[in-house]
Amino acid sequence: MRGRFVFVGILSAVLLYAIFWVGREVSTALFPFASREIGNVYVTKAELNPAAIGLLLFFIMGPAEEIYWRGFVQETLSGRFGQMTGLFATSAIYALIHIFAFNVMLFVAAAVCGLFWGLLYLREGSLVPVILSHALWDLMTFVLFPFN
Repeated sequence: MRGRFVFVGILSAVLLYAIFWVGREVSTALFPFASREIGNVYVTKAELNPAAIGLLLFFIMGPAEEIYWRGFVQETLSGRFGQMTGLFATSAIYALIHIFAFNVMLFVAAAVCGLFWGLLYLREGSLVPVILSHALWDLMTFVLFPFN
């Protein structure tokens, strides 16, 4: 089972990265503000060492976010209101947390990620592939192949 979780985690990270690549192409073609807002997501990254960012994202941020959002929030809301309501409520809250950046593209990205990882958690019934997916996606998106 662990081998499957690793495979699913890696594959889902690549799939989500591809979704974001297409999303960037479409959004920058449709919305004049998209390129600027996508670039703004990377502003603080320029001030830090890429290796440090990668290590923090892969080993701390991705796992911690998934343990909290899927392992605690989604699990709690799903237990109380049902799986689908728990999934959508958690995804909405996850997206709304990002609204305070006043960046439409970041808000949409958070909504897509929240829904994607929430569905992955429901499908697999384990945090392992979701944590790996989030950690790898963060690494690809913010260090290895950024969208800015």
